[in-house]
Amino acid sequence: MTKFLLSIVGGVLIGGIICYFFMDYETSNYVIQNYNGLDEKEIKEWDFSYITQGGFIILITTLLIYFSWDTVEKRVDKDK
Repeated sequence: MTKFLLSIVGGVLIGGIICYFFMDYETSNYVIQNYNGLDEKEIKEWDFSYITQGGFIILITTLLIYFSWDTVEKRVDKDK
């Protein structure tokens, strides 16, 4: 259970850092001008492709940590 939880925490931290530094985020907001008497109105939308790609990176990092930890653990037990 500890290995699983630490893998998730490590995956979120390392995957989050990878996403922050290496994914080029461009906002999906846009501006409508002269909208119902207002000079301009900014429409804010969620960027689902960025969220999905970030989630995949975090998931892959978590699985990589978990399976590499499992492999090292098995080799250490095998050597004893």
